[in-house]
Amino acid sequence: MGSYGALMAGLVSLAWHSVELEAVPSVRLEAWDASAVPLVVLDAGHGGHDGGAVAGGTLEKKLALELTLQLREKLLLKGLRVKLTRSEDVFLPLEERAAVANESEATIFVSLHLNTSSSSEVNGIETYFTERKSLAAQRALQARWALDSAAVKDERGRWLAENLQNQACLSTRAASRGIKERNYAVVSQTLMPAVLIECGFLTNAAEAERLKTEEYQNKLTEGISKGIMLFLKAHPRDSRRGIHLLAGPATAPAEEREQAAR
Repeated sequence: MGSYGALMAGLVSLAWHSVELEAVPSVRLEAWDASAVPLVVLDAGHGGHDGGAVAGGTLEKKLALELTLQLREKLLLKGLRVKLTRSEDVFLPLEERAAVANESEATIFVSLHLNTSSSSEVNGIETYFTERKSLAAQRALQARWALDSAAVKDERGRWLAENLQNQACLSTRAASRGIKERNYAVVSQTLMPAVLIECGFLTNAAEAERLKTEEYQNKLTEGISKGIMLFLKAHPRDSRRGIHLLAGPATAPAEEREQAAR
């Protein structure tokens, strides 16, 4: 991996980009403890009877798994430990995907998906995170670090999303649709920094064709792997940096409260 300075220089070189990329937090890179190599849990979206999006002859669950397997190999070559929620065409409920990461005590969680739109003109990469973990996750974080309150705001997912979004767009020159906050189960129920990255639009003919090529897939997964490395080097394992206590009792995110009321 290149130096932090080289990576930042690469970010500055994005003058060609039509959309301004999110800024990477200014932090100093440090080597992790060799006895505690970070564990990355990768989640290929959908699977089994849940095919996900279908467009242009491409099935989301299949392409998501292909990209995930390629990303795993790149991360292993960089010296990381990697665990997959699925390595074949099987269905896993969202809660089980989050549980795999939590039970493994993963350092970070990354879920890979493909996007669709009602407009065939829409294209690009976007990455999702949440600062409001589920109520159960907030309480688990309180227990892990003996916090005074379970009501927490978690910025770590935002930082991970920024790194992945920037590096994926830098590597592929895809349009950046930015980072967005959503309380998706796989990012809200996980105890570690977690993101869901939409790698491109199957409903955009040109982007869908690129996503099928080995060259583009290599650029995409290399960019995501660089984003992961940048984040991991900047944030030591088990660091509480980015966890903030909130006033009042812990509450579930709005989406979780709505589901409980149904």
